[in-house]
Order: sequence, then C-alpha cells, then structure tokens
Amino acid sequence: MQSLNRIAFLSVFTAASIVIFVVESLFPTPIPGIRLGLANIFILLALIFFGFKEAFLIGILKSITGSLILGRLFAPAFIFSLSGTVLSTFAMWIILKSKLPFSLLGVSILGAEVHTIVQLLLATTIFLPNVSFFYISPIFILSSIITGSLTGFLAYLVYSKTKRRFKFCIN
Repeated sequence: MQSLNRIAFLSVFTAASIVIFVVESLFPTPIPGIRLGLANIFILLALIFFGFKEAFLIGILKSITGSLILGRLFAPAFIFSLSGTVLSTFAMWIILKSKLPFSLLGVSILGAEVHTIVQLLLATTIFLPNVSFFYISPIFILSSIITGSLTGFLAYLVYSKTKRRFKFCIN
C-alpha cells in the first residue's frame, strides 16, 4: 500500500506541475522570459518528500509534457525550460543534502537563480550571441529573487500543511 500511495502522490505532483506550467504560459508577461515558475513548487516538495530522482523526473515530465501541450516541443522555450529545470533541481538537491542552514525559501531562491542564469547563458551564447549576458542579467536576476521567494513561500505553506501525511515518503 505504501508503494501505491507513493505513486499516487508522485502522479498528483507531476500532473499539478504540468497544469500550472501550461496555465502560467497562457498569461502575458511584462518582459519576455520572465515567469512566476509556480510549477516548481511541486519539484521543490518532491525533493523534500521523495528525493532527487523523483523531483528530477517531475521536472523532466513538466518540461516535455507542458511543451508538447503548448506546441513548443524542441523550440527555444523548451530548451530553456528543460535545461533550467535540470540544473536548478540539481542545485536545490545539493543544498538540501548539504549541512548548510538553508530554509525552504532560500532553496527556492537558489533554484530560481540557477534556472535564470542557465537560461541567460543559453540565450546569450546560442540564440542571441550579440547580446551581452551582463547587460540583460540584472532585471532577470532580480525577478528570479522575487519569483523564487513567492514559489518558496507557497511551497512552505503547502509543506507545513502536508508534512504529516508524507512521513512514509521522507528519505
């Protein structure tokens, strides 16, 4: 039964992440490339409740399935999403496993920053080689602090309300 519960919760986390990713993509943004990243709440929670492999899988499925639904599979937005998700999930996992005193909010901000820096590096080296990374990075890095804070705060709210239900999953 424990294994079925684990699969059920991972399925819910994955589905919620994909739905939020798609819905969030439908809203216009003031600056292209800046999004709230609320789908990452479930990646962060999966890191805490289940572990790296599960969170990584949720992130990959979110990027692939969400891009497929939006008709953006293998487009630049997909490449940005996938690469940012992979490296930010890895960075958040490293911080969570370290003995450094990071709160959930701090881990989320770190993940948002890594995600943004990866996307900016990709954009300025592959897609926009004439644009300077240092010229465009301040607004994106500032926005990722804000969005990472919001995501971390919401992840903390969900975590604090559900942590007792996930005792069987915690690594």
